Amino acid sequence: MYSSEKTEKWFNAYVDSFKIEGALAPMQELKRKHSFRVQRLASAIAESLEWDEENDAWTAHAIGLLHDTARFSQYRDYQTFQDSASFDHGDRGAEILAAEFDWQGIEPGDREKVLTAVRHHNKIEIPVNVPLSVYRWCALARDADKIDVFRMVQSRIDKGTIYDMLPRHKRVQGLSPALVDEIRTTGRGSYANARSLQDYRLIQLTWALDLNFPVSVVTLKEEGIFRRIADDLREYKIDDVIDSLMKKIDEA
Repeated sequence: MYSSEKTEKWFNAYVDSFKIEGALAPMQELKRKHSFRVQRLASAIAESLEWDEENDAWTAHAIGLLHDTARFSQYRDYQTFQDSASFDHGDRGAEILAAEFDWQGIEPGDREKVLTAVRHHNKIEIPVNVPLSVYRWCALARDADKIDVFRMVQSRIDKGTIYDMLPRHKRVQGLSPALVDEIRTTGRGSYANARSLQDYRLIQLTWALDLNFPVSVVTLKEEGIFRRIADDLREYKIDDVIDSLMKKIDEA
């Protein structure tokens, strides 16, 4: 049934199954809250783009809320959100939802939109073979997710709690030369070359070029998040990389 209320009820019951002595682990609670924020962002973006065909509102709501379904078992089983040390959480999330979500009354085409968006929300790019009718929903999941992560990281840096969220990045300071060279050459950075918080922030700056909708770029520009990242990285003397990225962001 196309009911956002029932979708939230299913999600809450699923997440509650990971509680131990009545509570989620702090990192799981972080993902629960993130999921609801991404749901609100996905719904707001879809509404701003006037996606108002039948069932569009439910589809946007479901994609946002369910995109990180696999994160809860990932942390329970591996104590990490690092896909390379556990499993691809987009692929696993689609598998979990295909098997466990209540799809009764949902049209096959809408089911495929949700599953495909969940599967590809964390990939480097959306595969070219994704049908156009589904592609925009993948783009929606990716933008809503990135906007919230941008905000969450900046907020935690400001509060001094960033390493609670990214503990493995506390071990090393500064930028990885391999990552800088990769971004200088390709415009993208891979987590395989990331070791520090500064590496993560530089990769985040490249995410700006992967945002799909003008409203997403404008939102983060107005909040000053791209500029904050660029300013924080200036001390590492990679002005050519930062200036190139910021120029492309300003032109987006």
